[in-house]
Amino acid sequence: MAIEIDARGKGVSVITLAGHDAGNFVYTQDLLDLAAVLTICASDKDLRALVITGRGNTFCGGRIGAKGLTRASEVAEDLNAILKVNSALNALSVPLIVAVEGHAFGFAFGITTQADYAIAAEDAVFSLPEMSHGLPPLIVFSYLFRFVPYKRAFELAVTSRQISAKEAADAGILTEIVPTGTSLKRAIEVAAKMAVFDPKALGLLRKFGREAADVHSRSKSEHAVALMSVMLAERTAAH
Repeated sequence: MAIEIDARGKGVSVITLAGHDAGNFVYTQDLLDLAAVLTICASDKDLRALVITGRGNTFCGGRIGAKGLTRASEVAEDLNAILKVNSALNALSVPLIVAVEGHAFGFAFGITTQADYAIAAEDAVFSLPEMSHGLPPLIVFSYLFRFVPYKRAFELAVTSRQISAKEAADAGILTEIVPTGTSLKRAIEVAAKMAVFDPKALGLLRKFGREAADVHSRSKSEHAVALMSVMLAERTAAH
């Protein structure tokens, strides 16, 4: 299974993205599995803080969508796996901390952006590579502007360039930068400190904070899927 969860004690659990190939890529079924695990976490009364990390030295190289889809409805179903993850992530009543080593591309860039607390190794690399494949990252755009100014976000998307952890932190995507190889250790330390707070107070802080910042917009993300589905289906039909 590409999604692994491990209870670390004292209310802290770690989800590991154990994806495919050297790039630690995730497929549609992996995203559905991740959404299911996050939903289970949301109902865990003993959970106080959740960490997401990646296998080995790579957080995640991004999502690989289903191939050969010819109808907009099929494309939408495939893309909706991302929305299920985002909705499950947003529904958590505990803080989500990410620990990034290596690459965080595409989908992983989005998870890092949405997290409540983001920690990355000093040599971590971030990118929105979708446009280099002819795919506008509209789902990420449905929330990215809560953190990154429009002109900077547009430039990152349209160039697909890779940025350093320092630039990601300067842009508002990261909370902390730590020495290479220590991001998970630091994330667990942060999670343990959060876990001692009153769970109702912490849950209310997270919920209200995310609502006030308008981090998650179901309508905008659904609109993004609709636009992308039509575009991709038309492209497939043209070929």
